[in-house]
Amino acid sequence: MRIPGLKTAKTFSRWLQARVFGGALILGYHRVANVTGDEYEVCVTPKHFAEQMEILSKYAHTMSLTTLVQYLKEDSLPSQSVAVTFDDGYVDNLYNAKPILEKYEIPATVFVCTGYAGKEFWWDELERLVMSSEVDLGTLRLQVRERQFVWNQLNGSSDADVRRKFCHALYNFLLRLDIEEQDQAMHTIRNWSRVSSQGATARALNCDELLQLADGGLIEIGAHTQHHPMLPQLSLERQTEEIVSSKQDLEEWLGRPINGFAYPNGRADENAKRIVRKAGFAFACTSLQDVIRRGSDMHELTRFWQKDVDGDRFIQSLRFWMQVGGN
Repeated sequence: MRIPGLKTAKTFSRWLQARVFGGALILGYHRVANVTGDEYEVCVTPKHFAEQMEILSKYAHTMSLTTLVQYLKEDSLPSQSVAVTFDDGYVDNLYNAKPILEKYEIPATVFVCTGYAGKEFWWDELERLVMSSEVDLGTLRLQVRERQFVWNQLNGSSDADVRRKFCHALYNFLLRLDIEEQDQAMHTIRNWSRVSSQGATARALNCDELLQLADGGLIEIGAHTQHHPMLPQLSLERQTEEIVSSKQDLEEWLGRPINGFAYPNGRADENAKRIVRKAGFAFACTSLQDVIRRGSDMHELTRFWQKDVDGDRFIQSLRFWMQVGGN
């Protein structure tokens, strides 16, 4: 049962603990872009991102995630320490986010899915196909082993709100599939939608763009598997392949060691953590929300995911942790 205000109360408590006992924040982002629709709520506009980074430059001690981890190991973390991270490796991290980070001299870590280099992520393609299609939603049938996807809410099937609900339901169905099963399901969805393969508005960085992103040293690159699966659902062999191969890909492309990892969908079980450690990653991030402090598990670092809010609302969300305006 969900208790109203419980999440807010827990977050407030964590801010207060950090204010009193010290600690650091790792902020999580995905995209910095102006979009007409944001079904998954992963976009922050360049304007709002710039306002947020300006605030961090004024009130926080910003540093790379590698530096933050080193301070943690040495038990010498500066007050108001913040690290900025991005998951997935969208191309707008280069063209929209990097210039803003450079302006305010804020380091960041971008965790990259190597199997999508230069391509559209499956969840973005799913949104594009569903929202652009004019095909009756009730005609789609997916069968994966014993699992079946059938949409029975046929009333108003051409309505955008219904299509959004359909898209989210389909996303949740696909999310729990293995990689090959996802590919097969997406093939069926492409044929069903009758939408052209052209027209993608979001894609991952290609290899050349990844080199540009890392150029200058302000932005460090971390691994995020090859295909962004739900790791706990995979066999140990498949988990190992996804984790280790992404590290090897990036080290080959960039010609440097890759020390950081982020678990896709923020989900990590003990098997995944063990594989990450064995692969040689110095640290790894989840999507759990909490302040980083002495004693934090370096392979289960917590983060706070940021929303598309202006500077005033952003600073309010941090007021219990930062010494802002005398608070």
